[in-house]
Amino acid sequence: MIEDNYKAAARLIATTEEQTKLPVRIDWDDQLTFGAILRLSEVEWSKQLRISVNPKRKDIAYLVGSQCAVALRFFSQKETKHLVSKAGSVDKTINEFIQLGFNAEQAELYAKHYESGLGKQLRGMPSQIAISSWIYKNYPELRDSQKVYALTEAESAIPSLSVDSTQIPAWILNSHQAMNGAFALATDYLFTQNELFEPYKAKGLEGICIKLLDDVINSAPETTDTELVSLWLNRLELNDRFEWNTF
Repeated sequence: MIEDNYKAAARLIATTEEQTKLPVRIDWDDQLTFGAILRLSEVEWSKQLRISVNPKRKDIAYLVGSQCAVALRFFSQKETKHLVSKAGSVDKTINEFIQLGFNAEQAELYAKHYESGLGKQLRGMPSQIAISSWIYKNYPELRDSQKVYALTEAESAIPSLSVDSTQIPAWILNSHQAMNGAFALATDYLFTQNELFEPYKAKGLEGICIKLLDDVINSAPETTDTELVSLWLNRLELNDRFEWNTF
């Protein structure tokens, strides 16, 4: 049965349905470029929690469970803030790419792409680490799948350390690598995978990665996602680049 792919997440699915008063539905999307996504924008009109999952993944149970955790955090926090680039930030980034040798058209394309990508990573990574720790502690039946997920994600990020620093503005590249390192360090803590963090340590990122992770694991349970992100905004000195907005 197809449910066998995520049966280890059954208890967390049940908890999610009980607390949100909404049914959880899993569907398959082999076009996803990532593991899974909770379709929160549909909740109001569909009255359900639809989780789309890439069926090619080997960590489906954890993907489903983690998206259930996203739903639980969303409904408990009831936050409507969005992280956006500050006025003028993209223009600054365009100029930075031009200074690196790109023409105006390339600079605009890359600036929008990389700044948007960094914003999405910043918005999601702290809560992802918090969710990972919470699931590890409370849902041991998901640990095998969680380990597959954590190792897959951490290993896929290591090549970012070899990106040519003359091709991307330093503030983008350094922040991206530091957040990847914080996730690798969290994976090391949970699953004793020392080799995943060693490349970041060798790169001189140990200090910032430890501080980023400490911001998450030392926060009170009721700390919201926006509060966690704000801690990282301060830690990475990105307050001049991103801000909170309510649409």
